[in-house]
Amino acid sequence: MKIVLIGSPVLRKKAKPIRKVTSDFVDLAASMEALMKPNGVGLAGPQVGLELAFFIYDVGDGLRLVANPQILDHKGTVTNEEGCLSIPGIWAPIERAEQITLSYLDRSGKRRIREFSGLEARVIQHETDHLQGRLFIDHITDPSTITVEEGSPVAEILAQTIEARAATL
Repeated sequence: MKIVLIGSPVLRKKAKPIRKVTSDFVDLAASMEALMKPNGVGLAGPQVGLELAFFIYDVGDGLRLVANPQILDHKGTVTNEEGCLSIPGIWAPIERAEQITLSYLDRSGKRRIREFSGLEARVIQHETDHLQGRLFIDHITDPSTITVEEGSPVAEILAQTIEARAATL
């Protein structure tokens, strides 16, 4: 299993719902943790080539598994810098809801409805976007705010993506 990069068609597809949370599925999700760390806080199924609606994340209080998420409500807005393991070496300020209410299946398969705020809300929104075929760069409104790390393996693909998007506006 490896992280797929921008340009891969799977990153632009809507993920399919998880039918049932099984122990094999939980093990698969847990195996993604090594790919996520040390550089990320979240990783979605499509980022490892799986067209399945789930992601893992860890904002410092342990690994969490979220399947079939639906954002039911959102409040406030806040702008912070984001990056993505599928778009390495690229960061930009992105506006997101400050607080969200999320419906999801947890690692035991139980439906939960819970409020999240701060970094955890941001990560969940970012990863939920992946399940809809959206990337954080789709939220960039001013390309001059993008930071590109020297030697980024995806800088050229990113430039083409932004140019194509600008041509449709």
